[in-house]
Amino acid sequence: MESINTLKGYDKVSDQENQIPSPLPKPSSRKTLIATVSTVSILLILAVVALTAGAFTRPSHNPPVSSNSLKSVCAVTRYPQTCFHALSSSLNESDPASILELSLRITSEKVSTLSMSFRSIDDMPEEPAVKDCAKLYADAASQLNETLLEIETKKKKGGNWMTEKVVGDVKTWISAAMTDGETCSDGLEEMGTVVGNDIKNEMATANQMMSVCLAIVSQIKKLLLILH
Repeated sequence: MESINTLKGYDKVSDQENQIPSPLPKPSSRKTLIATVSTVSILLILAVVALTAGAFTRPSHNPPVSSNSLKSVCAVTRYPQTCFHALSSSLNESDPASILELSLRITSEKVSTLSMSFRSIDDMPEEPAVKDCAKLYADAASQLNETLLEIETKKKKGGNWMTEKVVGDVKTWISAAMTDGETCSDGLEEMGTVVGNDIKNEMATANQMMSVCLAIVSQIKKLLLILH
């Protein structure tokens, strides 16, 4: 039996040896094939990239909900463009209460920066109006921070933080901050003190944003009904 199996195996080997191998493609044919495959692959990649880019660059006919909500909130203020420009890039939530908090936070930052700008004026260190403005805007920033602290404290306790008392406190603090800004402007005018255009622009933006905050909190209940 072993000899028979050996012969069978020998026959298989002989058959394989007798088979004529298929000729290999010529080098030029292989190069042409590789080039064709590469070209097709590149075209496919470019097509996918083009489709993907088109999906991302296709214009949207409907603006985001948050953008619409922000425009509606800013519309109740005296300075809707200043409001939208200051808040749009930082907006994460579109409900009026969140927009109010964001406006207070950004306004507080602008007012604090303005106070430091007055402190950094080197060419008129003895001007009393300049020193007064630095103190006044520092006080205004403190008032706005108190407002944010009050809101955060109420939110941590849970439930609706926009009670009559809290809304009334917020209005009072914002109004006090606005008075500080107006007192600074009046003092500069009375003393004939001239400040640079940069500080003038900072003052205009800070004062407008304090007005925006007061308008939003004054209309907060109406806005909640409209945009809820």
